[in-house]
Amino acid sequence: MKFQFAVAAIAAASVSFAQEAAPESAIEVPAAPAQAAEAAPQQEAAVDGSEANKDVTVSVSAKDSLEDAFAEYAEKRGFTYGEKTEKGSIYYKGMSVVDQTVESATFIKSRSFAYERAYLNALSSYVMDFFGRETASTYMETFGNQSSDAEVPPAMTPASLCEKIGMLADAKLNQALAAAGVDPSRYEGAPIVEKRKLMQDTIVKSSLKKALHTSSGCLPVKTFESRGTDGRYYIGVVVRVGADCTTLANAFRLKKRPALCREGGLTVKEALPDTTDEMVQTFGVRLYFDETGTPALLSFGQFGSAYTGKSARMAERAEAQAQKQAKALADSALTMFINSFTDASEESELSEDVESSITFKADGDATQEEVSKIIDIYRSKIKQTGSDTMKGRTTVYDRFVTHPSGQRVAVCVRRWSFGQVDAVNEVLSGPKPEAPKPQPQKKTYDSGVRSSRTYDF
Repeated sequence: MKFQFAVAAIAAASVSFAQEAAPESAIEVPAAPAQAAEAAPQQEAAVDGSEANKDVTVSVSAKDSLEDAFAEYAEKRGFTYGEKTEKGSIYYKGMSVVDQTVESATFIKSRSFAYERAYLNALSSYVMDFFGRETASTYMETFGNQSSDAEVPPAMTPASLCEKIGMLADAKLNQALAAAGVDPSRYEGAPIVEKRKLMQDTIVKSSLKKALHTSSGCLPVKTFESRGTDGRYYIGVVVRVGADCTTLANAFRLKKRPALCREGGLTVKEALPDTTDEMVQTFGVRLYFDETGTPALLSFGQFGSAYTGKSARMAERAEAQAQKQAKALADSALTMFINSFTDASEESELSEDVESSITFKADGDATQEEVSKIIDIYRSKIKQTGSDTMKGRTTVYDRFVTHPSGQRVAVCVRRWSFGQVDAVNEVLSGPKPEAPKPQPQKKTYDSGVRSSRTYDF
């Protein structure tokens, strides 16, 4: 089984939407025409997004890991994750396992959550690298008690003696428990008089990282889906950040046309993935340039129905809800790209604790214990919030497609464009007033001299 992923240059006029094909098929995308390649250098001066137009093919077999796909994609594109490219962009990657197996009715839903986790992981790497602050500490404690009285049982105290007497007084209760079929020995035992620590060797290392900053303009440029050797599916995403993306996000937020533009562009039909296989592999926001050469956004949302019953009515309702959820995901991705903040935190605690102790009981019994434990605690919290108006959004694709697993996926594609913003503004402002009709000129007959044609010979 082979995965093949492609990003094709289309007239050097758009940011690619082509995603990897289905596991059962391979799609070859032809390279861009020569004249388009020649025009690209002139356009790159206007917008850095042209670097996503290179023809790149990434092949991943079932035995390969998603990390291999990430590495090959970066090698073909000529960048290193987390490092600035010559054109000023920085790429980050994120991945997540699809928790549900392909046989599960909730597999399609789980894919959507896996993408969200992968995207947030990539986003967290960016925010932490750029704006994070870390507080770290390391300490070590060593203790030893080799005193001559370390293993001498302590004298019986009045409190422990009272406890012992109380337990002896429970003899009748023990008999009642035994009669009821309960083993009373489970509830017996001499009370602990004292526990002495003989030795302890502890080392603790902790760190806390926090970051809060705008995440507007973080553009997903590539998504992967791979079936690992463990039989589970994985979703991977590559995110690009750069000054050009931030500039465009601010323009979308302010609803003002940016200076970044291209000559020519794509229609919505041309900008959408060509096949259902590519469509089902596309998550999140994509940038392209419309027919006027103005930047526009497409946002892909996916979800599924987990209904497995035989009721046609319930099946229809479940699929209708899946379509609404796909639309909500597409709108959410648009909002996050246009205007959002990310609050990320990472907390880590690592420690090793070796302890030797002796425990004395009221009956004179002494037990020595040696305990060795390693603590490995990691806690991560990523929260992205955004807000934007719905002005300029419209649905350009809303239907069910078939995933290579055979399950149906509700895909909704929402478009944001300045042309749609203008159309909304025109509707809100009401009809334009009609231009005044020209008034007919009044006929006048002045007293000036008029004459006939001369017929003089």
